[in-house]
Amino acid sequence: MNSDSNILIQKLDEFIRRYYKNQLIKGIIYSFGILLSAFFTVTILEYLGEFNMVIRAFLFFAFIAAVVLVLYKYIAIPLLKLNKIGNIISYNDAANIIGKHFSMVKDKLLNLIQLQNKQGLTDSAELLLASIHQKTIELTPVPFSMAVDLNENKKYLKYVLPLFFGATVILIFWPQLITKSTKRLVNYQTYYEKEMPFKFNIQNKNLTTLQTEDFKLEVDMVGNSVPNEVFIEINGIEYKLEKSTSSSFYYIFSNVQKSTSFQLSAAGFLSKEYELIVLPKPSLLQFNLQLIYPNYLNKANENISNTGDLQIPQGTKIKWIFNTKNTSDLFLRFSDSSATPQKSGENQFVYSRKFLKSNNYSIKVLNKFVLKALDSVNYSIHVILDQSPLIDVSEKRDSLEPKNIYFSGQIKDDYGFSRLTFHSKKIATDSIGIVTETNASVPIKFLKSNSSQTYFYFLDAKPFNLNPGDKIEYYFEVFDNDGVNGPKAAKTQVMIFKAPTTEEINQSSEKNNSEIKKDLEESIQKAKQLQKDVNELAKKINEKKQLGYEEKKNIEELIKKQQALQNKINEVKQQNEQNIKQQNEFTKTDESIMEKQKQLEQLFENVMTPEMKKLFDELNKMLEQLDKTQVQEKLEELKLTNKDIEKELDRNLEAFKQLEVQQKMQKEIEKLEDLKNKQDALKKETEDKKDNQNNPDSKELEKKQNDIKKEFDELKKDLKDIEEKNKVLEEPNALPKLEEKQNEITKEMQKSSSQLSENKKKQSSEAQKSASEKMEEMKEEMEQSMEETEENQQEENAQTLRQILENLVKLSFSQEELIQTLSVTRMDNPQYIDIPKKQNKLKEDSKMIEDSLLALSKRAPQISAVVNREISAIHLNIEKSVKALAERDIESSSMGMQYTMASVNNLALLLNEALDQMQQQMKAQKKNKGKPGKGKCKKPGNGQNPSSSGKQTQNVKKMQEQLNKQLQQLKDALEKGKKPGEKPGDQKGKNHANGMGQNGKSGASMPGSSEQFAKMAAQQEALRRQMQSMMEKLKNKGNKPGGDIANLMEETEKDLVNKRITSETMRRQEEILTRLLESEKAEQEREEDEQRKSNESNQQNLSNPSQFLEYKRLKEKEMEMLNSVPPSLTPYYKEKVNSYFNNINSPN
Repeated sequence: MNSDSNILIQKLDEFIRRYYKNQLIKGIIYSFGILLSAFFTVTILEYLGEFNMVIRAFLFFAFIAAVVLVLYKYIAIPLLKLNKIGNIISYNDAANIIGKHFSMVKDKLLNLIQLQNKQGLTDSAELLLASIHQKTIELTPVPFSMAVDLNENKKYLKYVLPLFFGATVILIFWPQLITKSTKRLVNYQTYYEKEMPFKFNIQNKNLTTLQTEDFKLEVDMVGNSVPNEVFIEINGIEYKLEKSTSSSFYYIFSNVQKSTSFQLSAAGFLSKEYELIVLPKPSLLQFNLQLIYPNYLNKANENISNTGDLQIPQGTKIKWIFNTKNTSDLFLRFSDSSATPQKSGENQFVYSRKFLKSNNYSIKVLNKFVLKALDSVNYSIHVILDQSPLIDVSEKRDSLEPKNIYFSGQIKDDYGFSRLTFHSKKIATDSIGIVTETNASVPIKFLKSNSSQTYFYFLDAKPFNLNPGDKIEYYFEVFDNDGVNGPKAAKTQVMIFKAPTTEEINQSSEKNNSEIKKDLEESIQKAKQLQKDVNELAKKINEKKQLGYEEKKNIEELIKKQQALQNKINEVKQQNEQNIKQQNEFTKTDESIMEKQKQLEQLFENVMTPEMKKLFDELNKMLEQLDKTQVQEKLEELKLTNKDIEKELDRNLEAFKQLEVQQKMQKEIEKLEDLKNKQDALKKETEDKKDNQNNPDSKELEKKQNDIKKEFDELKKDLKDIEEKNKVLEEPNALPKLEEKQNEITKEMQKSSSQLSENKKKQSSEAQKSASEKMEEMKEEMEQSMEETEENQQEENAQTLRQILENLVKLSFSQEELIQTLSVTRMDNPQYIDIPKKQNKLKEDSKMIEDSLLALSKRAPQISAVVNREISAIHLNIEKSVKALAERDIESSSMGMQYTMASVNNLALLLNEALDQMQQQMKAQKKNKGKPGKGKCKKPGNGQNPSSSGKQTQNVKKMQEQLNKQLQQLKDALEKGKKPGEKPGDQKGKNHANGMGQNGKSGASMPGSSEQFAKMAAQQEALRRQMQSMMEKLKNKGNKPGGDIANLMEETEKDLVNKRITSETMRRQEEILTRLLESEKAEQEREEDEQRKSNESNQQNLSNPSQFLEYKRLKEKEMEMLNSVPPSLTPYYKEKVNSYFNNINSPN
């Protein structure tokens, strides 16, 4: 049983092996056919397509994958199973295949195998074995292996053999189809060009270049057909090559940074891929320099970067620090040597050198790829020598103060300064011709470190005490801080300040005097014309009922003319002040002349009063409404105002002419004194010379004598001119007769000159002595004449003033008597007609007083301008009273008379004060006459110093206190029952006997009388005018004392004129007194402060004038800007910055 079973198993195993052998044979046929088809397909595609490397790689690896897959499936698997490796078919599966092949077997073999598998699982084993045995015997003769027919595989050869024969034919007749494609597929990483009708021929020997450089690719096209355009593809971007010839092209790679692949293309054909290889280039990335300056420059060392061209001071040491890339060696080549910097780190080199002269250098870098430097960087070092300093100066002189000289200038140097000095030299010549020189130097502050700066200096020539003809030479000198060669100096041009000579001063004074007189005469004519226009306009307005446009225009024209006249007067006033200042600048003026100059200045100052200016302002405001009554009133006031201006101008003109004569006379006396001194010096020099016939000194002495004679001849001409000017005065001075004395002096000088020409020095000396003595006599005679003239004039002025005062007192009492008569006379009384006649008589009397007073004021400067204005006020009030009397207006006429009497009393007080001043001046002159010197009062009128406003305030205060007491007494009397206006009875005679009394009191008069009220009003008005005058002076100086005192005083005047004394009046008087006390205290403090400031200013050195303080402050700010200039700037640009700031702020 077992043997049968084994036989059966063996036969099945044999079948299974044959089965897989058949699979193997079939797989080989399949594999050969499939792989041969795939091979031909791939190779033909590649041959036809000539694909790029990517597609060829895909085809190659796809074919390899197909080969592996086919061999694995059709050969490897059957072969493994043939060797019973892996899962093979089971016996059941084999039985099914055999049963299907052999019909007699069918399911027998499968059943037999199943039975054998169930053996041992059932209890009827014997029966089962018998069945198995039976079936085995039946199946044993069946050849199981024949179920697999190996010959059936031949049918597949019909598909394979054509492919094989086709491949054989191709290999024989067209082998490149297989070989070329196979080679391209196998070498898929190799670029194969398409076969083209031309060839890309690169002319460059090698495709290498240095980093950052340009590379020119040159291509020649070789072939039967050459394209017109060639392109290059770089990183997927196509660029066109430039054409150099018909078959040559080129392309430039700019600033190549890294290796670059590229391909060439033309006419649709693409070349293989090329690569441009970039080599590392040695380069200088950065270099830093440290500039170590010489110590004497006091300049901080500097660090700069990437600046090879330098401008450095001599002796500067430079340290280079080079930072490189791809560099193994660095070389420095100077104009005079070569140097190899030391390597201090990776890609860093260091080198140092001190420079004493200018040099050039170049920098070269190398590495293993660049053994010879292709290019180099060239620089220059300019060594700057210490230059000499530069200095300039501009000079400005004060037009008002010729001795004040202002300087501003600039100093420049490359590294700074050590000294800046102002040098001056005074060159003085005395009266006898001896020249003396005085040198002085003054250091000037400056900033030592600033290379360019502005300096200032102020020169006051007053301390030099220059006499006419003296001069000062001056210049500025600056030194630099050169520490190598020593400080170098630079100077400005020598400048000169020359005092005018006496002759030049006289000529200038003469010219100015003529202009002032001419302007005064023009102003007088304008004032007269203005007065005429006012009269005509007043007449027109009186004839019209209502004012219109024409009158408005006429008034405006009057105001314009008045303003022009005022401007002209101010101009003359300034001319006079400047003229006096120029006269006294370089000459010593006699103190009496100086006092008269001040008085003349005061006269010019008082031509236009605040009241006049106020009048024109009010008239200007009236133009808006044009009220006829108001305009008429203002025009009446304007008439008096213009008349006052005309009188003051006429007075000033006469006073100016009088002062001009006195000044010229005094100058001629001084000139004669100078000539006498020269004659004495010549006499002494003549006596010192020995009589020597051949001595050349005689000629020199003769020349000097002739020069003195010429000067004396000029003096005689000047005296003639003085006589002519004296004749045109309204009251000429009594000048001495000097013709005889002049002739004697001239004769003696001619005699001296003649004897010197004959070398008779002794006789000449005697003649010179005689001439000198006669000059002294002539000088004393001129001085005595001036003194006598002045004394006589003062005596005459005082006598005239006393007579005017007497007339004023009479006029005052007459006016008071008429006031009392009017108060008791009715209008229907026949005696009323006599009152206007008497008032007209008083008007004529006042005109006579006016003429006398005007003539006196021209001679006596003590007569203030207020006096002439008071006489005008008298005229105005008399005119009003006369007109009111004619119209039988008792109230207005009485008020006009009272105002007239107040003005008369006020004028009497002013003239009384002027008389006191004259008498004190005369006493002082007589007291000083016997003293040594010229016998003149040092300061005429100094008993009451009119310049002391503090004393004036004190005097006003005292008089105000007395007036307040009188008012209080009068108020008390009125409160006891005595009314104002009562007849004084017999007291009137006492008043006439006592005149004005003491302090304006009418001691015997009855309280409340019109006389007492009028006198008090006059006193208050006089105090008000004096206070207004003083306030105006102080206001011009910038002070505002007293406040509204004048307004308060004016209110009191109105109460007194109206015979009204109330509690408000007394309270106002106390307020006035309080204000005066405050004003007095303030004035005392101001005068003390001015005295202190004056003392301080005398000791102050005006090195920086106030006019330049602001300018200097701006310049100092400028210096700060200059100091803030960045140190990294080169000297060239620093100098440009300095020049810029200096130019935009340089003084013009």
